[in-house]
Amino acid sequence: MKLAVFKDYGVGRYFAQLFDSIPETTFFLSEKNKSGLNITPHRVHLLTKRQQLRDYLTSPLKAWCRLKENDNDKKRDFFYQEVERSAASGEFDVALTGSDRSLHTLASLKAKGHPFKLVYWIPFTIPFVDMFDPRSLAIRQAAFPHVDLFVAITDTCRRVLLLEGIPEEKIVHVYPGIDTEVFQPRPQTKQDGVFRILFVGKLVSWKGCYTLLYAAKELLPDIPNLELTFVGQGAQRQGLEQAAELLGIKERVKFTGFLKYDALPDIYAQSDAFVLPALPAINLAEQFGFVVAEAMACGLPTVVSRVGGLPEVVGGRDELIFTPGDFWDLAAKLRAIHASRALAAELGQHCLTHAQTHYDAKQNGLALKAVLEKMERGQ
Repeated sequence: MKLAVFKDYGVGRYFAQLFDSIPETTFFLSEKNKSGLNITPHRVHLLTKRQQLRDYLTSPLKAWCRLKENDNDKKRDFFYQEVERSAASGEFDVALTGSDRSLHTLASLKAKGHPFKLVYWIPFTIPFVDMFDPRSLAIRQAAFPHVDLFVAITDTCRRVLLLEGIPEEKIVHVYPGIDTEVFQPRPQTKQDGVFRILFVGKLVSWKGCYTLLYAAKELLPDIPNLELTFVGQGAQRQGLEQAAELLGIKERVKFTGFLKYDALPDIYAQSDAFVLPALPAINLAEQFGFVVAEAMACGLPTVVSRVGGLPEVVGGRDELIFTPGDFWDLAAKLRAIHASRALAAELGQHCLTHAQTHYDAKQNGLALKAVLEKMERGQ
């Protein structure tokens, strides 16, 4: 099996590591890939604007005809002519993508007779979420009939696909993965008695960070040694700082800004509980939460809101799930963890075992490899 992997301009190590165990994999990366080009040990097929322009100048009629096929929408395709050459030369016989533009390009090539298998890596936990974006909806309607296999990243996502009417035999469920050799429990060295609560992620409204701030305020009378740390950056940083000041808890809240991947295990090791308090939106819901899996793999009691795939990710434990936006409910979950060392240890062990069992990147990569090989054989 010669596998081609696409994710347009957003291929990061979080996604790429799942394919480390699959030989003969080629990543098709744009020179403008947001996470850079050094995200995989596999071969990289570099896609450049210069080559794209050269293709347009060499075959202007072909480029014009393709633009007309796309209703004059320049942003539907992903390096169409170069990917077409790769398909024609047999560079891959299975193509997997997790993004719209490459899905559209690959599905168009399949419709024109190229014989590779097309796999769509899909994370969505909201039915027909594409309807909120006209381009995405047009791509879905044109591309889905040509998809050979939908890989749902959670069982929640799998059930959403069934609700949408995707045939059950076309859907498989394979979790994403994290590096469990990097993210694992470490001995705690702190002796100060501080109860540290951690958030890692974008500081944006739908992550529910304000809910966590309000819960911290509610907890302080019972846990005066509480410390809340936000790791990340985003549009709500200033608002969160202002809210912390208005709540009178500014001295209990730390903002680290963005931290590199290598620094995260130490932050998890210094914490007593992790929280992802995401909020639902009409067109957005947490799908998996890599930071949730990382915190779990580090043995932290990991508390999440009942949004998207998050309850599934923490194994459905009621002690780790709260009502979105309900900061009193969140405070109650954290208060119970702080009050009982036995409960904290039990929940930490549950999270650790669940993460090691379900979210190991090497293990899940091999599972994905088996699924793709079975599909290629036509079984």
